Amino acid sequence: MKTHTHTQGEWEASGCTIYSGETILAVAYCEGNRSLHNLHEKEMPPGSDGEEHGKGWEEAWANARLIAAAPEMLEALQSLTHPMASDEDLQNALAVIAKAKGGNA
Repeated sequence: MKTHTHTQGEWEASGCTIYSGETILAVAYCEGNRSLHNLHEKEMPPGSDGEEHGKGWEEAWANARLIAAAPEMLEALQSLTHPMASDEDLQNALAVIAKAKGGNA
């Protein structure tokens, strides 16, 4: 049976694009706005909700954050299933969840 692995290293979302270092891993979008991958957070004016770029901007950013957090989420879940899981493991898992939701890790 062939086993697949994911790209190692920290994944980061910039707007709707997910990177591992300089390598683009994925581009997130939501139905109804497939052009979001051309835009990055830094291109949005302060306080803008992205409406001038069409519906789905916030949803696509949320999708990108969730994808970028996937390797850390996997690691956190694996540590929680260990019989010797600690309070530190739980706190780490909660931090990863916050990061995936757009909060601080």
